[in-house]
Amino acid sequence: MFSVPRGYTDGFIMWVKQVIATCLTAFLQSTMLVCGLILFKDYWLLGLGIMLAAGEIPRIAGLFGLETAARPNINGVINTAQSAVHLKQMVSSVAKK
Repeated sequence: MFSVPRGYTDGFIMWVKQVIATCLTAFLQSTMLVCGLILFKDYWLLGLGIMLAAGEIPRIAGLFGLETAARPNINGVINTAQSAVHLKQMVSSVAKK
């Protein structure tokens, strides 16, 4: 902050871009997860696909120059897929009763 009046605005601009990227990705991920949950009731495969696609938003934002400092992790993808499968099994077992 103290370097902005001296004309060194690069760090400040990068910080602003990172804050905007974090807010944008959080909003878009939340929106896609809610849409996926709404669709999951009637179209479980489409809802599951939308929920899994929400994890790709930080990578897509990075392609447009918005750095969120969130690096993709294969373990996170596997855990998300397993959670979705367990959720599907739980919903189907409750529906059978």
